[in-house]
Amino acid sequence: MTAARALPILRDPAFARLWFIQAATQVGGNMSLFALTILVFASTRSNAAVSALVMSYLVPTIVLSAVAGVLVDRLDVRWAMILPNTIRTLLTLGLALAGTNVALLLLLNLGISLTTVVLTPAEASMIPRIVPTPQLQTAMGIFNLTLQASFAAGYAFLGPLIVAVAGPSFVLGVVTVFFAAATVTTLFLPAAPPIASEPGVAQRAIHEPIAQLREGLAAIGGNREVGRPLAHLAASASLVGVIGVLGPNLAVSIGLDPNQLIVVVLPLGLGVVVGVFTLSRFGDEVPRRRAGESGLIAFGLLALTIAALGSFGWSAGLPVVPIAAALGFMAGSAYAITTVSAQTALFENMPARVRGRIFGVLASIVSAASLLPILVAGPLADRISAPTVIALAAAGVLVAAAWSATLFGPRPASGG
Repeated sequence: MTAARALPILRDPAFARLWFIQAATQVGGNMSLFALTILVFASTRSNAAVSALVMSYLVPTIVLSAVAGVLVDRLDVRWAMILPNTIRTLLTLGLALAGTNVALLLLLNLGISLTTVVLTPAEASMIPRIVPTPQLQTAMGIFNLTLQASFAAGYAFLGPLIVAVAGPSFVLGVVTVFFAAATVTTLFLPAAPPIASEPGVAQRAIHEPIAQLREGLAAIGGNREVGRPLAHLAASASLVGVIGVLGPNLAVSIGLDPNQLIVVVLPLGLGVVVGVFTLSRFGDEVPRRRAGESGLIAFGLLALTIAALGSFGWSAGLPVVPIAAALGFMAGSAYAITTVSAQTALFENMPARVRGRIFGVLASIVSAASLLPILVAGPLADRISAPTVIALAAAGVLVAAAWSATLFGPRPASGG
C-alpha cells in the first residue's frame, strides 16, 4: 500500500471518520492495557493479579468472537458501533475513578472486553458499506497498518510516557477522552441496516467455523511449510505474553519502579519498527524459514539475558538499566523478524482454497499460545520469581526454534 493510494480514500469523509474511530480506540485500548498492568501490579505486587487482568482481555475474544459476528450481521452496523462505544466509554471512566480497587478494575475491564468483542466485527463490517469495491484492498491495508501501529503508539510510547509523568489513573482518564471522541464520531457514520440473508445463514455461521477449523488444521498438519511458521508465531506469542504479564516485576528486578517500565518498553517498540523495516529492505536475501528461526533464537536468547540481567548485572557492577534498554531494542527487532517472516511464509505457502480458514486457525493458535502461559506465568512467578519464569519461557522458545531448525524440515520425497 502506497501513500498515493491511501490519500484519496482518507479524503472520503465517511472512511476518514471510520479510520479515526479505529485509531482512537486501538491506541486508547493499548494505553489502557499498559496503565492497568502497572496499576494492578503496583497495588497488589501480585503477578497472579496481572495474569487475571490480561485474561479478562483475552477470554471474551476467544470464546465469543464467532457469536458476536453473527449478532453484528443481524443489526444495523452503525448502532452496533454506537451502543458498545458508549458503554465502553462509561466503563473506562469507571476505571479512571476506581483507584486501586483491583476487583472493581477487573470487573470493569471484563465489561470493556465484552464491548470490544462486538466492536471488532462491527468496524470490519462497516468498511465495505462505505468503501467502493475497487478501493477495498487499500482500505483494509490502512486498517491493518493502523492495527499494528496502534500497539507501538499506545502500549510502547503514549501509555508508558504518560504513566511515568502522571500515573496510570490519569492515563485511563485520557483513554476515556479518546473513547468519547470515537463514540461521538460514530454518530456521523451512515446507516448500515442488516443485509437480508437466506434462512439458516445464522445457524450455518455458528456451525461452519467448526468444520472449517478442522479443515484448516488438516491442511496445516499435511504441510510443514504452513505448520512451521505457525509454530514460530505461537512460540513468539507465548513469550511475549509472559513478558507482558511479568514486565512490571521485571522492571523491579533491574532497579526500576514499575511506573518506569518505559525504559524497556519504548526501546522494544522501536526495535519492532526497525525490525520490520530491516526485513522489508533485506528480507528477500534470506529464506523465510531461516529468517524466522534466526529471529526466534535471537528473541529467546535476548529474553533469557534480560531475565538474568538483574541478578548478575548488579553483582558484576554493570550499568543494568542501559543494558536492559539495549537488549529490549534488540529483542523487539528479533520478534518483528520472526513474526513478519512467519506471516510472509504462511501467505506464500498456504493453499489458496483454505487460506481464510488457515488464517482463522492462526488467530486461534496464537491466542491459545498466549492464553496458557499468561494463565500460568503470574501464579508461578509469585511462587518462584518473575525473571525465572521469563527464563523458563525463553528456554521453551529456544527448544521450539531448535526443533524447527533440525527436526521440522521439509518431508523427504517418497521413493515411490
